[in-house]
Amino acid sequence: MSANFALRLADLRKEKNLSQKEAASCLGVSQALLSHYEKGIRECGLDFLKRACDYYDVTADYLLGLTDNRHGLNDLENDSELPTDTELRMKTLIRALVDLCEKLSASGDTAENRLKEEMLLSVYRFALLSVKYGVSDKEWFSLDIRDGDILASHVLDKMFSGKRQNEKAPESAYDIEPQFLKTVIEGAETLIEDRYRKMLDHRN
Repeated sequence: MSANFALRLADLRKEKNLSQKEAASCLGVSQALLSHYEKGIRECGLDFLKRACDYYDVTADYLLGLTDNRHGLNDLENDSELPTDTELRMKTLIRALVDLCEKLSASGDTAENRLKEEMLLSVYRFALLSVKYGVSDKEWFSLDIRDGDILASHVLDKMFSGKRQNEKAPESAYDIEPQFLKTVIEGAETLIEDRYRKMLDHRN
């Protein structure tokens, strides 16, 4: 194993704000052994490497320092289902996004323009979120961070609720619902229901 492996293994744990004891328990090893892996004193086996990749949601190539791409985005446009499609991972979300973008872009200029506008505001909100976690500089934004988030969210809501009269839903572009899209829809609706339930409980 390379020095990059030890460094990335430690960095991924710290990103999750986990102690070595907590991470070791989740990864099925002793704290002492995990400490040796993170310091590069000992090399891990393939079984641990797989568990670490699954737990931290990264590829083996990333963990081994062979690439800076955490999620293996080289197979995003793979038409066949991936083993990870049943799990709500970053790769699953991005695969669903890429596939839906392709389908909407092929639907004509109206759908493509709408897609670009909604994507623009969504990515803008991601950029705002990145300020909170120290990834981006708030000086890049002319709007106040909080105001920008509220306004972008409000515009997105209005765009989504706006409906054209006599608009007929076209035939589905899918013959069979892809697993990655099913996973994303189920995950989103579970999150919506959970958050909505908490909002109601808070009001009561």
